[in-house]
Amino acid sequence: MDLGTMAGLTPVGVLSSGDLAEGLKESRPNVVVDFTSSNILMKNLLVYADEGVDAVIGTTGLSDEDMERVVSMVVEKGLRWAVISNYGLGINLVMDFIGKARKHYPYVAITDRHHAGMANAPSGTAATLAKAAGGYPAGEIKSSETFPGVLGAKISGIPVTSQRLPYPGPYSEHEITLARQDEIIRVTVQDFSSDIYMDGVFLAIEKVGGLPGGTLVRTLSELEG
Repeated sequence: MDLGTMAGLTPVGVLSSGDLAEGLKESRPNVVVDFTSSNILMKNLLVYADEGVDAVIGTTGLSDEDMERVVSMVVEKGLRWAVISNYGLGINLVMDFIGKARKHYPYVAITDRHHAGMANAPSGTAATLAKAAGGYPAGEIKSSETFPGVLGAKISGIPVTSQRLPYPGPYSEHEITLARQDEIIRVTVQDFSSDIYMDGVFLAIEKVGGLPGGTLVRTLSELEG
């Protein structure tokens, strides 16, 4: 059915389908954009792989095991996929900064704050930030945890803490703290609507088809060249 008709409006020329595989066969898209739920994402990715379509994926919550499967599918089938946890300009600039600054700052902590209905904890963005900050020696913390996990869950050796509170709408916040002796850098990125992701999404849609087959992109900076 036409999406306009479904909404009670005039037809807009965009059809819906109750079957993902059949919808792809009928529409033959240049690229698929997926911002669904992490609960069904892997099933969707298997369909995209079977159909051999390029994809721009924004859904978060994939495990390391899931990502290993994604890498295998992309390489084996010669696909071109962008699987990026956050398409916002601000968070991607912060990731670039972390890559440059981390070797000078041994202490790192990451906190992500989202509304109480957020499907996963931590956010995929928080996990990606932690991985960007990993790979360097960590500062020594002598405190022992009286309660397990109170210092944060470790991702790539970086402590990550998630807070889920009744924030309005699609609010999200990521706070990254870098420290060395006598100096602390604290960077906070706050997003108040999903509109801030659209520039990055359109960039990925434009660029992904020009990548070599078998390429998996994980950050916007890889698409910007």
